[in-house]
Amino acid sequence: MKIIIFLMILLSIGGYKFFENNDDMYIVSEEENVNEVVITTNDTLDNKKTVTIFISGEVLNPGVVTLDSDKRLWDAVNLVGGTTADADLNNINLAIKLEDEKHYVIPKVGENIQNQETKKDENNDKININTASVEELDSLPGVGESTANKIISHREENGEFLSIEEIQNVNGIGEKKYDEIKNHIDV
Repeated sequence: MKIIIFLMILLSIGGYKFFENNDDMYIVSEEENVNEVVITTNDTLDNKKTVTIFISGEVLNPGVVTLDSDKRLWDAVNLVGGTTADADLNNINLAIKLEDEKHYVIPKVGENIQNQETKKDENNDKININTASVEELDSLPGVGESTANKIISHREENGEFLSIEEIQNVNGIGEKKYDEIKNHIDV
């Protein structure tokens, strides 16, 4: 009887030490209605920063992914099941660090997609409305975070803007707001 009690205590202590020191343990959860994978490590539980990104394009399971802020695009691609056979891995830097609230697109062979690179045209200070982030669009006169999100949603649903005038097709951008921003934007 003493041996059994001793073994139970030993196993309890060993199990506690295993879970306390195992930094590589991952807990993965997936909600039914949202294609979101949440990765939690012991470091995350200890208040380590995380990032939440949207990853799409030539990946097996496009969706929203949350992972440690020190992870790379390659880690996020693996969390959504890897790439498809049509993915152009020579046209994307899978080693880039992830930024919170960004959308990363894995291109198809033959596509040329810009992923979170400089959004301003190198020849001027105008913001490219086809590649700008929420923060950059929010910096435009008369454009707040809500309108910036509408611009990004519009281009994701309808494709790139072919001219700056097309930004008026975004709900909330009328002629007055367009007149305020037209000298600050480019395609």
